[in-house]
Amino acid sequence: MTRLFLLFALVLGFAGAAAAAEGGDGARDAALAEIRAMVEGADGDTALVVAVTDRDRPLMIVSHGYADIDRRIPATPDTRFAIGSISKSFTAVALMQMADEGRFDPDAPIAHYLPDFRMRSAFAPITGGALLSHTSGLPNYLAHVASMRFLVTALQDLEPRYPPGAHFWYSNSGYQLLGYTAEAIDKRPFPLIVQQRILDPLGMAASAPQIDDRLRRQIATSYERAPDGDLAVAPWFEHVAADGAIVSTAPDMTAYARMLLARGNAPQGRLLSERAFSQLITPVRDDYGYGFDIAERGEMLFHTGSIAGFQAYFAVHLKQGLGIVILGNGPADKALRERIVARLFRTPRAPQPDLSWRGVESFTGRFVGRDGEALRFRSGPSGSLSVDDGGGERTLARIGREGWGDFLTPRGPRSFLFFRDASGAVSDVVEGNTSYTREGAAPPIAARAAYQPLVGRYAAHGEEGPSVRIYARGAALTMSYADSSLAMPLAEDGPGRFRFEKPAYAPEWLQFDTIVEDKAQRLVLSGVPLYRIDLP
Repeated sequence: MTRLFLLFALVLGFAGAAAAAEGGDGARDAALAEIRAMVEGADGDTALVVAVTDRDRPLMIVSHGYADIDRRIPATPDTRFAIGSISKSFTAVALMQMADEGRFDPDAPIAHYLPDFRMRSAFAPITGGALLSHTSGLPNYLAHVASMRFLVTALQDLEPRYPPGAHFWYSNSGYQLLGYTAEAIDKRPFPLIVQQRILDPLGMAASAPQIDDRLRRQIATSYERAPDGDLAVAPWFEHVAADGAIVSTAPDMTAYARMLLARGNAPQGRLLSERAFSQLITPVRDDYGYGFDIAERGEMLFHTGSIAGFQAYFAVHLKQGLGIVILGNGPADKALRERIVARLFRTPRAPQPDLSWRGVESFTGRFVGRDGEALRFRSGPSGSLSVDDGGGERTLARIGREGWGDFLTPRGPRSFLFFRDASGAVSDVVEGNTSYTREGAAPPIAARAAYQPLVGRYAAHGEEGPSVRIYARGAALTMSYADSSLAMPLAEDGPGRFRFEKPAYAPEWLQFDTIVEDKAQRLVLSGVPLYRIDLP
C-alpha cells in the first residue's frame, strides 16, 4: 500500500509469453543465471531479494544489498519485508475459502455481513465482489481512519458516483472493509484469519499477518528517497488492515506461489476449490480479478506492493508453472524489475523512455507569464539551478521527485513546479496561482481569481499524511502530492467542492472551507481532513 493514489497496480505487458521451461532445463538455467547476475549487480545499498519457484520447489533465491544500511546488516533469503498490497490476494483467498464453506457470497450486499455499513447511494448496494475487484466506487484511502474499524462508519459520509461494477477504481478502503467483513463472518481478528487459514497451512512460519512494534527489530529497515536524493529511513507505522499488512520472506512467498500454481491445492490439502480459484482469477474489469491483476487470458496473476518504504512484486504464470517474488526495502528500480520478469517469462519489455532530459539543464530557459512577467532559470556548478525574476538571482533547492514534476524552491515561501511536454522538455512553470510558458510559446491562460484563496499546501499530521499542493496551472485548479507526483486537474462540483477532471467517474473529491484572511484553512480530501500549512 502506498500513500494516497500512489497504490495503482503496474501492468508489465505479458502478451505473447513463452515459458522459459519450454526450452528445456538448459534454457531455464540460463535465465536463472542471468537473473542472478542482474540482482547481484544491482545498484545501491538497499536490499533486493528475488526468488523463483516452479510447481514443486524453489529454483533460486538471490539477495543483494543491506537489510539495514547504517548497521551494515546484509540482506539474506530469510530477511523479512512488508509486502504491501500483495496482501490483498490473501484477503481474497480467505474470503473465497469462506465462499467454499457457504458463509460468504461475493454477490451479496456487503451490508449483509456489516449491518453498520449504511451508505448513501442511488445505486444498487455494494457487494463483496465489487470490493474484491475494485469496482465498488469507494475512494482509495482514508488515511485518518486506515487500519481502524471506524472506517466502516466514516464511509457512510461518502456517496458513490456510479453503480458497483461500472468502473475500476483502486480502493484500499474497500479491502479494509473486506477485512472487517471476514471478521464478522469468522468471529476472530483478521490477522488470525490469515494466520490460521493461509500462513499456517502453507508452512509460512516466517511470515506475520500484521505490522506491529513486535516486528520492528525483526524486519528490514525501510528507506525513502529524501529531497536531496539521499536515502532516509522511512516513517514506521503499525498496520493491521486487510489491504496491506503482511510481512513475509522470499522462501515463504514461494510457498504461496506454489499453492496458486496448483490452482488452490497445497501439500496439506486444498485451500480453495477449483470453482473458487476460477472465480478468483477471472477478470472483472480492467484486467483485475479478486486480489490480482490478470494477464495472458487468466494464465498470469501478479501484483505490486508498497508500504512504509517497502517495495514488492509477485507473479505466477499458471501455464508456464513458474512464480517469482521480488522484495525490497527502498525505492524500486522498475526498469530492473521489468528486465528480471521479462527474462524469466520471456515476455517483451515495454519500450524504454528516453531519460536524457532529466539533467538540470532541461530546466533552463526564460518563461513568460500572461502579463509579460518573466522568470529565467540558469544551471550552475554541481547541478544547481537558479532563478532570476528581475530582482536578482537566487539558487533553488530540489524538494520533489526527480522526473517530470521536479519541484524546486528558493529560500522563503516561493516555490516553482515544472511541467514537461511529450518530448520531455519543460514547457511551463507554475508558481501558486500564476503560470509561465517557455519564451516563444503561446501565453498561458489566466487563472480564475476565485482559485487564489484555495492555492497552497495542505497536510495531515502523522506518518502517512497525506500532504498535497493545490495550484492553478493555466485555467485549471490542480492537485499534486507534496512530492509533486500525480498532477490532477480538478473540476468544480459545487460551492468550494471539486472532483478529478479525468476520469470524471473518479470517486475522490475535495472540499475547501474555513476562509480566514482570504485563504482556505482546511481541505477535506475524500473525507480526510487536511489543514493549510505554510510550507513551500
